[in-house]
Amino acid sequence: MQNSIIGHQQIIEQLQRTVASGRIAGAYLFVGAAGVGKETVARYFAQLIICQQEAQPPTVCGTCLACRKVDSGNHPDLQFIRPEGSLLKIGQIRELQRQVIYEPLEASRKIYILTDVDRMNLEAENCLLKTLEEPPAASVLILLTSNAQALLPTTRSRCQILQFHPMPTQELAAILVERYSVAPEQATALAIASGGSVGTVLTQLEKGDSLAEKVPEILRETDRLAAFRLAEDFKNNPETIGELVTWYRDLLFLQQGAPNELITHIYSLEELRAIVPYYSHLRIQQAIQTIFDTKSLLENTNTNATLALEVMCLKLLKTS
Repeated sequence: MQNSIIGHQQIIEQLQRTVASGRIAGAYLFVGAAGVGKETVARYFAQLIICQQEAQPPTVCGTCLACRKVDSGNHPDLQFIRPEGSLLKIGQIRELQRQVIYEPLEASRKIYILTDVDRMNLEAENCLLKTLEEPPAASVLILLTSNAQALLPTTRSRCQILQFHPMPTQELAAILVERYSVAPEQATALAIASGGSVGTVLTQLEKGDSLAEKVPEILRETDRLAAFRLAEDFKNNPETIGELVTWYRDLLFLQQGAPNELITHIYSLEELRAIVPYYSHLRIQQAIQTIFDTKSLLENTNTNATLALEVMCLKLLKTS
């Protein structure tokens, strides 16, 4: 079965070599922005380990009983652990610890994929560390995060770290045209707006609203009290922080009289033209820098996300 994952080919090949050699680590940390493909690759890695077909290099056949169970979400040796509400809770980690000590039922290893591990509190992370320090031989823990710096150094040091990067815009746009029959102009706009995030683009295509983009409220908002509500929205939808840059960049292009071909959100062109007179060149540049600075804080430090986003929104609010 041909690997259908978009991008991350070097990581895929590395994981194939790992399975082929049998030198599978007890814990991995997949790091990358939301929607970049970490969970898709983690699931593929689990299926590489579980697949019953013997092949070199290892592949996912998609047809054996084990693969079919993974595809249907019913394999007893593969489990996803996701945050309950806003947190990955200590009770979930303790339940993992109760289960992980037992031998796998069908596969060679029990595999646990923990999403958004930066959303553990300190108590839960310290609890998980006990398992990471001495993982059972027949288990693999795959931790996914968009903010590795939010984790304890000891947690990071116990894992093999794989860094996931967004796809180049032109490459992603070409795939959208080839695989999904997206018009070239729309494909380029989607690729730019997503920041190279495959998951974000595919979600838009699945929803069927890729053309009906809504201009971010913060571009037009003047009430400073709205900053706190908008910050909460960004916290709940972190992928929109990076997308926000593309809207300000469009304002900059319009201000400079650039051709429409350079505009990312071409289907919101008239709304953007109505907004741009309220912005000076300097204010747009400062806004873009503010977003980049906030994104770096969130991704590379253990800063308070709510506070950082509130400060960002207060800086971005358009003056009347």
